[in-house]
This record gives sequence, C-alpha cells and structure tokens, in this order.
Amino acid sequence: MRGCRRRASWMTTWSAASGTARGTVERRTGGPDTGSLGLTTRMRLPWGPVVAMCLLSWGAWAEATPTPPVPRFERGACPVEVVPGERIDCGLLVVPENRHKADSRSIRLPVMIFRSRAAKPATDPVLFMPGGPGGSAVQHRTSGKGNPFLDERDYILLEQRGAKFAQPALECPEINALKGEQAAGRLRGPAATAALSKALGRCRETLTSAGVDLDGYTTEATADDIEDLRKLLQLKTWNLFGMSYSTRLMLTVLRRHPTGVRSVLLDSVLPPEVNFDEVAGVNLLRSLHLVFDGCAVDRECGALYPDLPARFAKLVATADRRPLALKLDAAATGGKPVEVRGAQVVEALYSALHDPAAIPLIPRIIGDASEGRFERLTRLVQDNQGPSSFAFGLRYSVWCAEELPFENPARMAAQRAASLGLGGVDEAAASPEECRAWNVTAAPPVENTPVTSNVPTLIFAGEFDPDTPPEWSRRLLSAMPQAYSVEMRGRSHGASFHPCGLGIAMAFLRDPTRAPAVDCALKLRGADFSLSAHPAN
Repeated sequence: MRGCRRRASWMTTWSAASGTARGTVERRTGGPDTGSLGLTTRMRLPWGPVVAMCLLSWGAWAEATPTPPVPRFERGACPVEVVPGERIDCGLLVVPENRHKADSRSIRLPVMIFRSRAAKPATDPVLFMPGGPGGSAVQHRTSGKGNPFLDERDYILLEQRGAKFAQPALECPEINALKGEQAAGRLRGPAATAALSKALGRCRETLTSAGVDLDGYTTEATADDIEDLRKLLQLKTWNLFGMSYSTRLMLTVLRRHPTGVRSVLLDSVLPPEVNFDEVAGVNLLRSLHLVFDGCAVDRECGALYPDLPARFAKLVATADRRPLALKLDAAATGGKPVEVRGAQVVEALYSALHDPAAIPLIPRIIGDASEGRFERLTRLVQDNQGPSSFAFGLRYSVWCAEELPFENPARMAAQRAASLGLGGVDEAAASPEECRAWNVTAAPPVENTPVTSNVPTLIFAGEFDPDTPPEWSRRLLSAMPQAYSVEMRGRSHGASFHPCGLGIAMAFLRDPTRAPAVDCALKLRGADFSLSAHPAN
C-alpha cells in the first residue's frame, strides 16, 4: 500500500554489498586462522611438505569447525544507535534467502528485543511488524520509553527480509527518486509508468547480478522467518502485532504456523483475498465522502460549506487546467519547481486523511483553496515532497508475486480515470507494466484466499482510513470466530495508536479469551467538523 506520503531520505546503516553490518559481531566460516598453521621461517621445510601441512591443517580445522546451522540467531550490536542505559538486546536472524531451494545462500535480518520494565514480565512477548511492504521495522527505534507494552512484557521487532537494514536490502534508489518526481507533478501518467518500468529493470539487473534471488522475498517466507525466530528465542508462544501490510503477514503466520501464536493484534487490515489495486481510488473517495457528509450534518460546517463536494471537484479541475501557483519552501522542494495539478491536490488531502487532527480541517482546506487561499494546502503539498524512503525491491517482489497476478488490469486502470474525480491520481502499489519489468514468480492461489483461524484476534479499524476501510476488518469475522473488531471513530490508518486503542490492546493481551471492553471506543466523539467553521488560529 502507498503508506504515508511524508518522505525522508536516510543513510543505510547495513551494507548489502559487503554482507556485513557496522558494529555487529558475527561468526565467520570463510577461512581458518592462519596463525594456527605454524608456518615460520625457522621450519625450513620445502614447499611441498608445507603445502601438505597446510592442507592437513585446513582439513583438521574444517572437521573441527562445522558450518553454523541455518536458521540461527546471532547476538550482536543493534542496527540503530539506541538510548544508553535501556535494556535492549539485538542480533541477527540468519535464514535461507529462498526457502524453496536447498542450496540457497543465507541472509541476515536485524532483531531488536526491548526488555520489559515489569518485575515479573509475562512469558509471551509481542512481536510487532510495520506496514509496507518496504518499510523498516527498526529504523528510528532507539528507545522503549513511552511503549506501554513494556509495562507487562517484552516487545520484539524483526526487520523484514529485503527491508532497509536487512542484509541484503532490496533498495532501488532510482525508484525512490522517481517517486519524488511524481509527488512534485514533474512526472505523471504513461511517462511515469514507462520511467518506473525502465528503472525497475535496471534495479533488477543490479540486484540479481549481486546474487539476489528476488523470488525469495515473499510474505510466505517472512512468515516462516517469524516462526524460526520464535523457536530460536525458545518462546513457547507469543503475541503478533501487525500494522497495515503486516496484518496480511500475520494472517499468513496464522495460516502456516498457528501453534506458537497466543493472540494477534491487527491494525488497518489488508486481507489476502482483497484486490487492493482494483479499489485503491474508490477507497480514497469513500473517505473523502465521509468528510463531505460529516461537514454537511454539522450545523456550522454545513452552513459555511453547503457545496463542499462541488468545491472539491472545481478545485481539482482548476488545478488540472492550470497548475496552482503555490509558494513552496525551496528547502522542501530541493529548489525544483513543483506542478500542483489535480493529482497533487488529491495527494495532499490523502495525507490529511491519515492525520486525525487534520481530518476535521479538510473542509476548510478545500474551501480556502477553492477561493485562492492556499496556505493550508501549501503545507500539505510541501510535506509530500522529496524522494520516498521505501525499499522498493522488496515492495515489488511481494506485490508483483502476490497481488498483481490475481488482479484485473481494466479495474485497476479505472481507478485512475478522470471520471472518478481524483485528478488521475494513482493509488495503486504497482502497475502491470512495472511488474513485468520486475519479473518475479507468481504466488500460488492460496495467497489470495481468506485465512481461517481460531486464534484470539483483536482488530482495529479507523473510520476515515483511505487505504484499508473498516469493512475489510469486519470481513475477517466470518472466518475467525475468536476475532473482535473495533472501529475507532475519528481515527484513520493506524487506529490503535491512541490511548483508548492501546488500553484496549493491553487488556486484550492480559486475557485474549475474553471479549475486550471497548467502552472508551464507544465514547469517542469522532471528527468535529465545526472546527472548519472557526477562524483560523
């Protein structure tokens, strides 16, 4: 899924090219300690016997030093610099790159274990993994302060295979830059698709020439990584917490490895059977209509903006005819011009829909911009500028294997149609042309079918989520009889990250066999659209 549009560029700590990590201690199997051979000038041996001794010594060393098993867990330094004094253990999960090939090379995945503050922590920690695919689980995770889960149990992060700090990382810098060009309106439509496809072909060549097996980077493989980590950490059971794309990942764990799962937390659900790219545009449109309707039924907002849908349509159409003259900060744009067309207007509102504090102000943003007052819209557009930070090789490996083979290209194209009224914005995660360039093996049909499970599961959905609508959360209930769905009014993508949601989650983890108390969720007022009618602060 597209994810947040606020992009940033960060230095990669782990080196995919060398296969090592700065500051990480790892066992090496590639060559003996030459000092043990005892070769000195005092021996005065002819070259033949010296060679024989070398071979004998090497054979004895190899026999005495077996190759470390895979999978394995190697304790070592953290992938990011952590706050001193906190109890954070780190290491690398070493697993096969392609689990379907007996001779596959090994890859290394960073693991961070934040230790509980409790005197007697629960024996079942939480494993959290973020959205994407292509986002990093460990980036910026420097401290456990403020994490309520640590009051009762350990909290574990696993970097997904191919993500930023994994070894190797499936990064495509040219794609990241092109995504920035799209955000700035300098690259769009068929030209954007063509440029991305060509760049993907080049990135694929670079990665495969370095020995990367792109078919190894799947949701199924990551689900197996998760199970390997549980066993290597000697955990009888644990609790899985998935956000956005990783909800699909955790559902795959339930399909493949349910025994070790005590409970599951899912936030902003992407079920495997939904065809995301076929409805990406209408999901966004659904959220915008919630805003339009919310304003209409609010006395103050409705009185000030009685024609909000018409204003929105006019704003997008105006920007498509002539790019809006926004005064953007040169530092945010890299000194390059930004063409704010209809797609950029819609992308800006898409970003606002992810921020619960900004959602009630969307009517004012649209109303002001429709009358030539662009201050609030400018800030949103500005925040969207710059290259993406995703590991796009991972993103395309997963999406082109597991989503595109089951999707209808005509329905996908309809999501970009001008008739949808969204300025031709493309909310799809990948296009058929891009996936042809990436050229990975299609996943088996099971990856596009619902998951059935009796594991206790708590599901959060945000009312205004433009990516994963609440209906997708509710649809899980028919196949998961021990699941509970909680819709958070006024919230969006990442609905549980709120005091009420976290409180419900904590209570659920204490006893997943009981229906959670959701009183605080029922009391949420939701978006107060009267704020759009108040004078700007």
